[in-house]
Amino acid sequence: MTLIRSLVVAFLIVVAIVSPAHGSSWPMHQFDAQNSGFNAEEKDIRVPLELRWNRSHGQSIYETRTRPVIADGVIYVGASWGSNGQAYGSLRAISLDTGQVLWSLNGLIIQGTPALSNGRIYFGTRDGNFYAIKAKDGQLIWQIPTDGIATAPVIFADMVFFGTTNGKLYAVNAENGEVLWALSMPYGALSMPAVTNGTLLVGGGRLLAVDPIVGNIKWSFSPLASSCSAPAIKGSSVFIGSNYRLYCLDIESGRVKWSYPTIDMGGYLKTPVIAGNTLFWGTVTAFDPDTGTIKWAFDSQNSYRDASVAVANGYIFVGSSHRERNEVLDTSDGRLYVLKADTGELVWQYLAGRKFNDWYGIDPSPSVAEGSVVLNLSTSQLCRFTAVNQSPILDLTVNKPTINPYDPEQGCVDLSFSVDSTASITIDIQDFRNSTVRRLVDNKTFGKGMHSVTWHGLIDFPEMADPYLAAEFGDKSILVAPDGNYKFVVTARVDSAESYSAITSVEVEASI
Repeated sequence: MTLIRSLVVAFLIVVAIVSPAHGSSWPMHQFDAQNSGFNAEEKDIRVPLELRWNRSHGQSIYETRTRPVIADGVIYVGASWGSNGQAYGSLRAISLDTGQVLWSLNGLIIQGTPALSNGRIYFGTRDGNFYAIKAKDGQLIWQIPTDGIATAPVIFADMVFFGTTNGKLYAVNAENGEVLWALSMPYGALSMPAVTNGTLLVGGGRLLAVDPIVGNIKWSFSPLASSCSAPAIKGSSVFIGSNYRLYCLDIESGRVKWSYPTIDMGGYLKTPVIAGNTLFWGTVTAFDPDTGTIKWAFDSQNSYRDASVAVANGYIFVGSSHRERNEVLDTSDGRLYVLKADTGELVWQYLAGRKFNDWYGIDPSPSVAEGSVVLNLSTSQLCRFTAVNQSPILDLTVNKPTINPYDPEQGCVDLSFSVDSTASITIDIQDFRNSTVRRLVDNKTFGKGMHSVTWHGLIDFPEMADPYLAAEFGDKSILVAPDGNYKFVVTARVDSAESYSAITSVEVEASI
């Protein structure tokens, strides 16, 4: 019996833009418990950027905000403002897509950036309490009193760690709020901690290394200046800034590996950032983290004293404010800078001071996640930037409505597509379950213009190979596609970082 198959190509064309995955979150002040400031999972952000929205939410021009944290399409940010001599505050959940407030927990003035973990938000308030609430609706889970105002917390191994303005270091059970230990320090206010396996570090009057399980001090280090920044950890090294000097210390002993003198008297406010084999400090100098040698330096000319950069997808994002010019408005100040992380080249900037006639410009530390850069444009505005949308696929056609894989004349279908710029192309054949059954093109570079590929109705399931067909076709790794519905799925990525993709599908029907 002769089996005749024909593949009927229906001219249903669907164009879709791939949304950023929600897995690319920014859950803590410096991204993670090591304070790296580097979101390695973020692959969708690229330049040029465009301002999607900015929101003041109608409080006052004196409103300030914490650094945003981002997860699952929601921004969480603490806000405080003054009116008639009174201080007010709230924690808000804001839609990443629209900038609209989803819920607000009022009456709490939050000093440090909240932290997100397992559907919960952890934060301290000016009244000396520390809270855990549900991220979906702001409902209270637990609350504990603290000795002083809490710093931005970090979360590690189901524990929450934070310092206070009164020099106390806390370790708290993230699930139930039990204080596991609390360590009082005679050195004044403590910084946001950093923690890795076996060691908790916290800055302030000096750098302390503490056993995170029991709270015993392992060693301490006093910089030449009076205080040091929040630490950042990479491997066996810990990095801190102080007045006029940047330090790298051994995490086990506290021994100074190297130090670098700077002219920055506000170095104790700047948390170092580590991405790959580069350490970034201030606005912005790039160091070799092993030797302390400078790779490159970018002069923003209007830096911010407590700036910490954010790094993602090969870019550095940092804000800057006004120069100190006797408080004279200069609308050229207040910028968001985007630099190439490997060279320091300025590739994009946004002049917020000129745009909004606000000399405070931009708070220094953006958060980068879910294809977005989120930061405070000024004292009263939160904003979101995204990459400029530009689909690289312009057209898609097939050369015939049917194919018969057994017919030399009609046994294939040609797919033609055009791109408006050089792109990395992947083309898959998918069945009615949206499962890929054959990859026609795998991440191959195509230039601007029209291109064509051919499918012969073959799929890649060796275990399903028909021995009779294999003998005739001479390839036991392939099989003529069974009857069913098939789609061409063309994915184009428009830059070397593979930060953006567009998908075009053609539905293919098969029948006997």
